[in-house]
Amino acid sequence: MNPLSKAYYMLRLLGPRVIALRAGVYWNKASGHTRRVFRPRPWQSLSLAELTVPGTPVEPDEYARFKCQQAPPFLFPLGSPPAIPDEIRRARHDRQPALAERLALIEQDRCVYFFRTPSPGPVDWYHNPIDDLHSPPEKHWYEIPDYMPTQGDMRMMWEPSRAAWAVDLARARPHGHATDAGRLLWRWVDAWMTGCPPFLGFQWKCGQESSIRLLAIMIGAWSLARDPATTPERWAQLARLAWATGYRVFHHIDYAVSQKNNHALSEAMGLMLIAQLFPELREARRWEEVGRRVLTQETLRQTYDDGSYVQQSMNYQRVMLQVCMTGLRLAELAGRPLEPRVYERLGRCVEFLFEMTDRDSGRCPNYGNNDGALPLPLNECDFTDFRPALQAAHYSVHRKRLLPPGAWDEDLLWLFGKAALAAPTLPPRWPGSAAFSAGGYYTLHSRQSWAMVRCHTWRDRPAHYDQLHVDLWWRGQNVAQDCGTYHYYDPQRRDVERYFKSAKAHNLVEIDGRDPLVLASRYLWLPWPRGRATRFDGAERDHGDPALTPRDAAVGVFEGEHDDYRRRPWRTLVRRALIALPGDVWVIVDDVLARGERRATLRWHLMDAPFETDAAAARLRLNTPAGWFSLTVAGWPGPPAVFAVVRGRDEPGRVQGFASPYFGERLPIPVAEAEFAGRGPRRLVSVFGPGEPATAAMSAAAEGDDAQIWDIRHGETCWRLRLGPCRRGAGPLLLRAHSPPAAPPID
Repeated sequence: MNPLSKAYYMLRLLGPRVIALRAGVYWNKASGHTRRVFRPRPWQSLSLAELTVPGTPVEPDEYARFKCQQAPPFLFPLGSPPAIPDEIRRARHDRQPALAERLALIEQDRCVYFFRTPSPGPVDWYHNPIDDLHSPPEKHWYEIPDYMPTQGDMRMMWEPSRAAWAVDLARARPHGHATDAGRLLWRWVDAWMTGCPPFLGFQWKCGQESSIRLLAIMIGAWSLARDPATTPERWAQLARLAWATGYRVFHHIDYAVSQKNNHALSEAMGLMLIAQLFPELREARRWEEVGRRVLTQETLRQTYDDGSYVQQSMNYQRVMLQVCMTGLRLAELAGRPLEPRVYERLGRCVEFLFEMTDRDSGRCPNYGNNDGALPLPLNECDFTDFRPALQAAHYSVHRKRLLPPGAWDEDLLWLFGKAALAAPTLPPRWPGSAAFSAGGYYTLHSRQSWAMVRCHTWRDRPAHYDQLHVDLWWRGQNVAQDCGTYHYYDPQRRDVERYFKSAKAHNLVEIDGRDPLVLASRYLWLPWPRGRATRFDGAERDHGDPALTPRDAAVGVFEGEHDDYRRRPWRTLVRRALIALPGDVWVIVDDVLARGERRATLRWHLMDAPFETDAAAARLRLNTPAGWFSLTVAGWPGPPAVFAVVRGRDEPGRVQGFASPYFGERLPIPVAEAEFAGRGPRRLVSVFGPGEPATAAMSAAAEGDDAQIWDIRHGETCWRLRLGPCRRGAGPLLLRAHSPPAAPPID
């Protein structure tokens, strides 16, 4: 894309306000203003007399007594972390490494990366041990580029400084571990502050990172405030850390606002946190007002009316909820709750995420960017389990529990106290078929399976190219999945970095082996995708009703299309129908309405399980932990020219068959690829279902029009689908679906 086109799209799509805010940030750097504002200072040069209002004790012994008497209201009383009841301790814990193992790692000065991978050696705040890369500690933060080959992915460098270790140490004694938690906490905090003086080095580069780090350290310090290791000098160090964090955030928050993402929310929460716990700081009241204003403004600006989130990501939706409910809680503790409309909007966000959560596993589609962020790791559930955030966020808004008791209830204890466990629980309900048209998310449910499809005209920056992507779940297994993110920056393997955000890593149709958009920068596709949902019928009668037979249950259908390939050189319209048949049978119909010679590649990224393939018949079956699940692909005017399964192909420029369930982790998965080539329109039909593969064939063209009759046989049941003409402007894709009493066999 040429520079003029790029500038045009950026101005039109991002808007003049964002461009002006960004320009101001760059001007401040170029003019030297940022250097003057963020003058590096040793910690000991920050005297309490300089930082606090007159009348505040400034000698460490007196200041420590002052803080213990002041005991500002926080998530739990100073020095009194909540007692963990036996029912939570005995609940199923999936997080690995477990708490006892993580505490042993902390004793060795090691941490866990992205709630999954232990560091190979002691933590170095400027060394990424996973990729063996370094960042210069002596440079001012604003002089360090976001992306340097010698530094690698910023998230890898930041992860130890997010201080999940402090939360683990806060939870150690309540969980019955005899670890010397106070000594360990301060050993780690002292090491971080020694290695990261204010405004020097990469760890000060991001206000969001600073805010999340401070929240975690304060949870640890508040829990262990009565420990002998929490000496008067360490109270003074906490005040210095709080001030430096607030100063860093306050003087650069316009940049966070210009990004229109979770950074502004996290930084606003950070300012509120500092004002709540250290009201004696000179700037505390001003920081609190800015934090409240930005949190309110950005919550309403960044969340859509249907509860979906501007960052087009399930994990960032969770991050947003955890940060915002922390802000809500801090405002309540200060005696000044935020506006009712903020609660109402966050209630919609909780409902949206609930509808995207698998009822059996608590997981969500690994959709959009997922950098492994989890600001409140207050439980022993796996990172991929969204139930802790759902339970706590729902309680935050409604003061009722959404889910039945489980290990996810520990968040309630830490954030709201023991009374939250006695709160009423809503009557049991499961996610159902739902349309979130403002954000472009649609779900259909069958008896033991469900699917999500994305169809949207983007109003905010897309992270991945995933228009009309379908995620499919069966018995708690993500049988057709989104591949995740892996890395934001991989200087050695740019092809791997691009793969995860491209069409090739999503369950959709790719034309001529190319993405329809231009990746103008690491986080910006141009132009933005344009799609339309043309039909949605949830048809819930089959959902969870064992009295219904496969023949009398309802059919759910979604239909949508996108214009992303209608530009030159493709001139192709892509339409997709997602059809939920009874018995957990799913039919996906893709119409590729091309005007010339085109190659269409349909991909299904499957869960990693043993599989059997019949390439000649374009069939595959997966041996999942929940049983066999199968896929069949057919087409019109002919079957796929090539049907193959690719798993873990790591050839430069031809990467395929990988997924990243956790950030920084790349695992092989099987990907079914069906390739169709030829002139004019084509119809691609995929059938998923339990057990043996289904058969799918066009039995006839309907009399009197261009409609098609397709017979789908799965086990003893046959479904006859009448599909609309495969041409532009033809109206609905699915005209009728019925199960004949005596269906003819399909050859």
